[in-house]
Amino acid sequence: AALVGAAAPARAGTYLEHEAVLPNPADLTKSIKQVLHSWQDGRRFKRESPLRGEVVIIDLDKNKVFGINAAKKSYWQLGADKYQRLALMSLIVMGIQLAPDGTPVVPDPMFAPTHKTATIDARWHAEEMKITAPLPPGVSTSIWVSKDVSLPLTQLVAQMRVSLGDPKGPAYEALFRQWAALPGYPVQNVTTVQTPNGTVTTSETLLSFREVAIAASEFEVPKGYALVTDPLTELERKVMAGGGAPAGIGAPLKAPAPPAPPTAVP
Repeated sequence: AALVGAAAPARAGTYLEHEAVLPNPADLTKSIKQVLHSWQDGRRFKRESPLRGEVVIIDLDKNKVFGINAAKKSYWQLGADKYQRLALMSLIVMGIQLAPDGTPVVPDPMFAPTHKTATIDARWHAEEMKITAPLPPGVSTSIWVSKDVSLPLTQLVAQMRVSLGDPKGPAYEALFRQWAALPGYPVQNVTTVQTPNGTVTTSETLLSFREVAIAASEFEVPKGYALVTDPLTELERKVMAGGGAPAGIGAPLKAPAPPAPPTAVP
């Protein structure tokens, strides 16, 4: 018989590591390389957001999204429906536009094979899929997918659903259906942007993954952290003041060249 008061056992979830190479906000001619960690368990998702120095936790069972800054011992929170507005911004580099009512306009098809192949991170045999929809001027996006990764695409789609707040409707189903139909699991996303100062290239490359038991505490705000202004309110204030969007939340992560293999993979 189960002991009264015993902690509930951790469920099996998915842990992933990616290497992000992104431009240094202080000097776009230089890059920052960072290993990102993410955890997914059912309707909960946790991921590092390096541009803001935060960890973002999405808990759809609570209908809440939290941004945790360990260095400042602070956090912000948003309803999952409001956070969706920020999350949708990251889809722009995938050729997705937003209708006046806020629903995505999803191109079909989204992806087209270029028939180019490469070995990503010295181990993933991959093929390139190019975004087919018109992108903002000077922007191009490629996704390299591989059959070497044993993760099912259903895991990727489930993660996308949680990241977007589990939205419903035909537009979202068209989005998820096309990701589920990719000929392999994404091992690298690359976006290039032409700027007056030259080309800025960013990328995110899969390093490792495994199924793990994830404790519920992994998705909780640490005790003693102070509540601060959320990024959506920051954005609204900047827009009203004539400024730009705050860096980080939902921003695509990208890179100049395929990153070097990691020195250690768990």
